[in-house]
Amino acid sequence: MVNKITRWLYLEPLLFNEDWIHLSEISKKLGKNHSVVRQYLNEFEKQGFIKKQQKGRMNMYKINSDYPLILDILVLVEKEKLISKEKNLIIKEVAGFLHKNLPRESKAVIFGSSVDNSKRANDIDILISGKDMGTKIKELERNINKKVHLIEVRNLNEVTEALKEEIKKTHLIVQGSEEVIKWLI
Repeated sequence: MVNKITRWLYLEPLLFNEDWIHLSEISKKLGKNHSVVRQYLNEFEKQGFIKKQQKGRMNMYKINSDYPLILDILVLVEKEKLISKEKNLIIKEVAGFLHKNLPRESKAVIFGSSVDNSKRANDIDILISGKDMGTKIKELERNINKKVHLIEVRNLNEVTEALKEEIKKTHLIVQGSEEVIKWLI
């Protein structure tokens, strides 16, 4: 299977990371060689999406949070992350189920080990802000033949800092991208 990566996914390793990240670390996370990654990062720097700093001979990068349209860029990156999981049938089923059953104002995030490997994960972790989904989740569990660990809150600000940090590491935003990104920043 070809590992297709769009332009926006080259920004993924920089998301929600306040530290500067070295080019080799970004390349490693993306599974792409340095020269290809450097080309994209240089273009993003020219456009103002990211900042670059020299530390000796090393190039370090981070998201430019002062860029006026950075929220819109981050939404694109997050949507590309979700779309890139299209071949993962479990994630596809969960995302489709949430879209179908949640009102527009609700926020939904899949997080944890299931994002990287839903087949090996013991369960699917889902955070929902908004509507009560407790009874509907049983239907989803039957559809995917996996346990769902559902965390429901009225407001994202009710989530503990520890859980928020875990979600930052590995997540897919299914619904409410702008609000979830603002909350994660």
